[in-house]
Amino acid sequence: MIEIAFCFDKNMVTAACVAIASLLDFNTDRATHYRISCICPEEAFDYKPQIESIVLKRDNESRVDFYLAPKEFCGAYEVRGISVSTYLRLLLHRILPDKKKVIYADVDLLFQDTLKTVWDEEITDFFIAGVKGATNFSDTWRECMKLDYAKALEDLKGNYINAGLLLMNLDAIRRWNPDKCWVKMAGKNYYYQDQDILNITCKGKIKYLPMRFNVQAHLTNKEFMRFAGEGISSREQCVEALTHSAVLHYTGPKPWNNRGVNRGKIWWDYVSSQEDLCCLFNKVKVPNRRTTGIWGKINRHLPF
Repeated sequence: MIEIAFCFDKNMVTAACVAIASLLDFNTDRATHYRISCICPEEAFDYKPQIESIVLKRDNESRVDFYLAPKEFCGAYEVRGISVSTYLRLLLHRILPDKKKVIYADVDLLFQDTLKTVWDEEITDFFIAGVKGATNFSDTWRECMKLDYAKALEDLKGNYINAGLLLMNLDAIRRWNPDKCWVKMAGKNYYYQDQDILNITCKGKIKYLPMRFNVQAHLTNKEFMRFAGEGISSREQCVEALTHSAVLHYTGPKPWNNRGVNRGKIWWDYVSSQEDLCCLFNKVKVPNRRTTGIWGKINRHLPF
């Protein structure tokens, strides 16, 4: 049984439904099942029956549990419309006290394959494992070096991970006990919020996952190959990620707000094929504006 956790509020419930459904629909390893933990504020608990139904319809051996979100991050720094729910992953070791490790997943993901390879990663000597993100690109990194906390980031160039999908060693994090530090840091103006916090504080204890487990959907194929061109990852990993994506991550603009986002058609084709998902969205009312080209340049300064 693979342990996986999603953190979201009521505004992101429909996105969570799609992410969870795709997790089960694209689980190519039928011997593998998921124990899904949803960490939410109380108002999101009204949607528990709906999510339970989505899970049961697809795999009656997987299960879903809801946990009440702690309130430590109520006053945390918010930017770019990202709610404080993003910080909840920082307390999973406390929210899920009986679990030794967990895969954390954002709800703006579309799964395309099993996560068994991620789950089986050996992370005894690490706090977290994740995929290197587009923040490492030279032009984006130059912008990062203008931030007032740039000194804390400077030795992460080429090794900064995107926190949209993480394998977290909860046992090791409990022994480390960073709770007070992380809650305090959440009140500061870190541009990439909890993602910056994790990269800075877990430095030296981060393992790197194959690129295919967090393919940042806003990047065109040419832009994605910059990971190889700039020496951040190998060409083989980049090609595998583009041809056999296991996880599409809709960083930046979301397909449920704009059908024209890069790789948005993949998300909508999946949603439209599922009777219990397509009814959650009014596709006719969702604009269809292309966001490639110049948007790609702008988007590099959005949360990766």
